[in-house]
Amino acid sequence: MSTTAEWTNPLVERLVRRHRGKDPRGIIEDFAAQCLDEAKQTSLPINVDLIASLRGIRRRVADHPFAGRIYADDNGQLIMDLRADDPEVRQRFTCAHEVTHTAFPGFVRETRYRVDTAVGVNQNLRDEEEYLCDYGAAALLMPKHLVADEYSIATGLRDVERLARDADVSLEAAANRLITLADEPAVLLVFRWGHKPADRPSLRRGEEVPERLRVRYCVARNLRLFLPKYKSADDDSVFVRALESPRVQRSVEPLPGGSTPFQVEAKQYPWWDERRVIAVATPIPSSN
Repeated sequence: MSTTAEWTNPLVERLVRRHRGKDPRGIIEDFAAQCLDEAKQTSLPINVDLIASLRGIRRRVADHPFAGRIYADDNGQLIMDLRADDPEVRQRFTCAHEVTHTAFPGFVRETRYRVDTAVGVNQNLRDEEEYLCDYGAAALLMPKHLVADEYSIATGLRDVERLARDADVSLEAAANRLITLADEPAVLLVFRWGHKPADRPSLRRGEEVPERLRVRYCVARNLRLFLPKYKSADDDSVFVRALESPRVQRSVEPLPGGSTPFQVEAKQYPWWDERRVIAVATPIPSSN
């Protein structure tokens, strides 16, 4: 999603027409800035509950099978429901995501009802509206004017950890925001330990299929790069070494399935009962 012409969701097209052809990401950044200004939020962490309240949204937390939803009741009252079992950082991101839904044309007037089973997942594969709401959540919780000059993906995982702590967001949310704001070429990779979908028939037959460290998603900035989901990391790679160590692992090596060397920094960050590795990679400068 790089140009205005590539957006095809009818609701996103309406948003663009309302703002005279402006790129929708810029529209959402402006919406976030307006929300922050109204709530007088000038430092991290952002009080997203206050932002929701000032926009007339009643926030409720209960045992739900979804991450979040937002809708207008029969009286026009905006209701936001969040899943109680989610960690606080995830609830904060979901809250900001649901607030961003109200930036789209006709949300209350058309009594639109949004249920989000997952929030903040691989942004490259999300529905356009959902992608923009994830984008808006990041802009609300990690405003560009508070982040761009203070944190950089160029420093690797150190600033990812620092931003996650300062902004009270997840490590993946912080990493994705820094990749989005990066001026220099960089790659974010998130790995999970497990099987690929093609393994399921063998598993159903009771066959033993070894688990591998596999790409959950990859986000590249200022680079033409495609890394398929579920691609496995080599057993002797920096990514697998990171899975087996509590410390940051560094190396110069290709990304999974590639041949071009990158400067890579990787570390394991367990998420609940999942084995997860987050990595940042930057191209090796040309010697020419």
